[in-house]
Parts: sequence; structure tokens; C-alpha cells
Amino acid sequence: MSFLLMALFSINLLGQELHKYFEIKHAKAIDKIDLNVSTKAGKSFLNSVDSDAPLLILGASENDVAASTFKIEEIQNTQKVDADLTCKSHMGLNFTESVAGSIFSSDEKPSDMWQLNLSEHITFNLSLNYLMGEANVDLSRLAIERLKIKSGSADVRLRYSDKMMNSVAMDTFFVKVNFGNIYVEDLNYSMAKDVIAEVGFGNLSIDCGKDWKINSRINASVGAGNLNIILPPDELPVIIRIHDSPLCNIKMADNFKKIGHNAFSNQAYIDNPENSMEFILDVGMGSIAFKTK
Repeated sequence: MSFLLMALFSINLLGQELHKYFEIKHAKAIDKIDLNVSTKAGKSFLNSVDSDAPLLILGASENDVAASTFKIEEIQNTQKVDADLTCKSHMGLNFTESVAGSIFSSDEKPSDMWQLNLSEHITFNLSLNYLMGEANVDLSRLAIERLKIKSGSADVRLRYSDKMMNSVAMDTFFVKVNFGNIYVEDLNYSMAKDVIAEVGFGNLSIDCGKDWKINSRINASVGAGNLNIILPPDELPVIIRIHDSPLCNIKMADNFKKIGHNAFSNQAYIDNPENSMEFILDVGMGSIAFKTK
């Protein structure tokens, strides 16, 4: 196994020249990578590549490489990589400052920009932590066993642009949003057995998609934020169980019927509850809205 920090290599993204910050070149004895990525600000992009190199990280400024830190550890057939990505101007930035920055934002364009290329030919466990800024995560053609996405005050978009199923069954899909916004498109392509969502004061939108291959359970807790869910097609059995409070707001989809105390389902579930999707929701002062396609 070998890796490389910084090289005479660059590409252009959104008008900025990106330079190589980190690379794992070979993975002959490795069959899985645990990748933990943290960014402080700016824009971040993650997508798949058809490459024998399992991981390549590029950044916008070659002079700021010392501000980022990388740790690697090999445990049996798994490579663990911790990447803390930041430019010098954002070193030491914390969650409180990121929230203040999102509220009292200026017109200054962020200098941070990150491009993460992940190989299609190896399995990943991903933990993605975005403090502020923007993140675009495209998991098409990737094999993801476990996924964690956290937003401090960042805007995060997760999608499957090629409309292809995850090549492995995902054990857990975990998403947490504090003051930011997270948009999940076509959740069905993740092949996630369990989805866990935590919403503080921010917004989480989930489009469940159309074609579900496995039974899934979605557990979500909402504090004072908003959870918006676009449900799968009517033919998929769905049951929704809600533990609410007097201070919350719940908007149920029009075609769902109350079948018990704080329990709702569509007609497909009433006809045949086998192979269903189950929502278990807990809400405090926040809002939950369900829509159908």
C-alpha cells in the first residue's frame, strides 16, 4: 500500500485549479476502505471513478496543504483513512462560528474547494462531516456498506446520478443535520436496510425513490427542525408510526389512513403488510411532512 501527499498534478473545477493532496495508489491486499472526511467550509465534491487507485483527494490551493491532516491505518484487510480538510483561513473554525457565519454571511467567495474521487472497484464505509459550506455527494457506481453524513450548517446534496443500485447491501444509512440542510435523492438506490436520521434545527428532505428491492426501516427524530419525505409509489406497502408532541406539526400524505394510535398506512399495507417500508418517527417542536409522487 502506498499513498502520496501533494504532487505536480492538477485539474480544473469550476474555474479553480485543483492540486493533488492525498492518494492511495494501490490496494492489492485491501478489500475495504473506512474513509472519514471532515471539511470546515467551502465546496466539496465526491464521486466515483473507474480507477485502480482507491482514493484521490484534490484541493484548490497547493499552498494550504499543511493546514489539512491525513492519517492512515491498516487493520487486516481494511484501510482506515482520516482526512481533515481545511485551508489556513479556516483552521480552528468550530461549530458555533459556523452557525454564526451561516446567519451573518458575507458575499466573500470561499477559497476552500475539495474533490474526492473514490474507485468503483473497492468497498467503502463512509463518514462525511461538513461543518459549513456546500457538499455534492454522488454515490453512483460505488459500493458503500455503511454511510454517515453530518451537517453543522452546511448544505449537502446526496444523489445517485446514474440511477444504479448500490452494488452491496448497505447496513446503515445515518444522517444528522444541526442547522444546515441535507437533501437525499433516490434513497432506494442506497439499498439501505436501516436509515437513521437526526434533525436539530435544520432541514432534511428525503426522496424515497421508486424501486425498492429490500425491506427498510427508517428511524427519525426531529427537534425543532423540518423533515420532508417524498414517499415511494403507492404499490409499496408503507406504515408510519409517530411519537408526537403538542408543539409539533405533522402533515400526512392524502392517501394514508389512520390504522391505530399515531399509526398510518397506505392501502397496499392494509392489503398485504409483507415486504413493507416502516417509518418510526419522534418529533418535538419540529415539523414532518409526507408527500406522494
